[in-house]
Amino acid sequence: MKNGLRIIAVSVALCSSVAFGASNISAKKAIDGANAAYKQVAKETSYQWTVTASAIKAAKKAFDKGNFSEAEGLAAKAMKLVAATKLQAKIESETWQMRVPK
Repeated sequence: MKNGLRIIAVSVALCSSVAFGASNISAKKAIDGANAAYKQVAKETSYQWTVTASAIKAAKKAFDKGNFSEAEGLAAKAMKLVAATKLQAKIESETWQMRVPK
């Protein structure tokens, strides 16, 4: 009985450390991906939303505190903001001429 409990305790500890490592890695990848996408869109379009930079900064802060699920969520929010930035840049590049008096 004692050995059975010890095996269960060791198994739980190993599984939780694997899950912890996996969430750690996926959160880091999400943050790095959002940061890279933000820089790429800024380079391509010259558009930068400050809320995107704030979301990335908040994701990094949450990651540093060990809140990996929160960090991943904030990185996902940043990716949505990057997509919106890119869409706004596309719309502006196509419609600015309509606003100029002729």
